[in-house]
Amino acid sequence: MEKKPRRLSSSEFAVPGKKEAGEMKGSAIGIIAAGCLAVGFGTGFVLRPVIAPVSASPAVAAGVAQPSEDEATAAVRRHRLFTGPLTNATLKLGDCSPGGVSPGVTCMTQIVMDSTKANATPQNRPIGFARVNGQWEVAVW
Repeated sequence: MEKKPRRLSSSEFAVPGKKEAGEMKGSAIGIIAAGCLAVGFGTGFVLRPVIAPVSASPAVAAGVAQPSEDEATAAVRRHRLFTGPLTNATLKLGDCSPGGVSPGVTCMTQIVMDSTKANATPQNRPIGFARVNGQWEVAVW
């Protein structure tokens, strides 16, 4: 014997335009979720230095020596490229980490090849430094 499906009464049908109590629109849920995410990210960004302070660069944390900005600039100025030495180079030293490809450290730098030129633009690039005979030298260009 086959069972017939039960017929729904008119009060059981969903009526378009009417909401049941406790039902929210999808856009309201999305707005609330986006607000919660914004508050969470903002709080994390503000509290990050308190929760996980950055004590030093990865090279210092690993116990590897790294050059000072003056030592790194001097090493770059001594380094010879195919065009010659970079005697007018200026360098800002960023975070350093133990060298993976070469001995020493690899540092993120912002370098201006010739600061005497009017339109000299800084380049962001990693440069490897190694201590040779007590002096820092460019290891990986």
